[in-house]
Amino acid sequence: MKAIEKLAESFITASREGAKISLATLQAESLIPRTLEEAMAVQRAFAESWVEPVAGWKLAIRPDGEAIGAPIFDCVGVDESNAASFPEDGTEGVEVEICFTLSADIPTAAAGPLTRTDLMQYIDKVHLGAELLRYRLAEKNQVPFPLFLADRLANHGFVIGPEVDKGVVNLFAGNGENLPQLTVTEGPVSLFDATVEHPNGDPLAPLVAFANTAFNKGDMLKAGNVITTGSLCGAIPSTLARETHITLKSVGAFTLSGPKP
Repeated sequence: MKAIEKLAESFITASREGAKISLATLQAESLIPRTLEEAMAVQRAFAESWVEPVAGWKLAIRPDGEAIGAPIFDCVGVDESNAASFPEDGTEGVEVEICFTLSADIPTAAAGPLTRTDLMQYIDKVHLGAELLRYRLAEKNQVPFPLFLADRLANHGFVIGPEVDKGVVNLFAGNGENLPQLTVTEGPVSLFDATVEHPNGDPLAPLVAFANTAFNKGDMLKAGNVITTGSLCGAIPSTLARETHITLKSVGAFTLSGPKP
């Protein structure tokens, strides 16, 4: 078995069993990806063997300007009362994000450059959402970055919250004025309460960057997928032990909980 396939199998086992893998174990077996390309190949090998299809993508721009992505498999939406229960155990953190659903497949980067205006035509709806985190690595994100990328940037799943006005995208992409207040509470405990901004300013920036990289092979960003591009609040430690209320003032709100008995 090749190293890429073996590492993917290790992540599959850890995901199924709720286990963690140590960096030392992977180093001893020479399973640390050396490049971002190898990391993405591990993701593909995982996706080919995983029971759930890819439901979306977590996209980001690294400090060096390189655009990267990680597949999302477990995805749920809110009900008519704007509440959602994520069915899987093991959540370790929550990130509140602006996300997009795609109305059509985004073509491969080889087809030619795609501008921000071009990509707006592929967006069906804009939502408030929450990415859920779980680390399959014992050292969490304190590992060589390609290894963290291979583990899908710690993605555990995603909750698509209420649809919001598309103008929120331009609000974050603007000059930084009138940015909204985000509050996150778990039961009676306040987890976050501050004015927020997108890590790249424009929530569309990571999608534009990733769509124009060689990583985008034209079979990744598919119609119906959810695309999320960066946390408004960083990673908030949470196990969803109690109902979590998320409110982005003047934009939207929803309630999130863990598995129901």
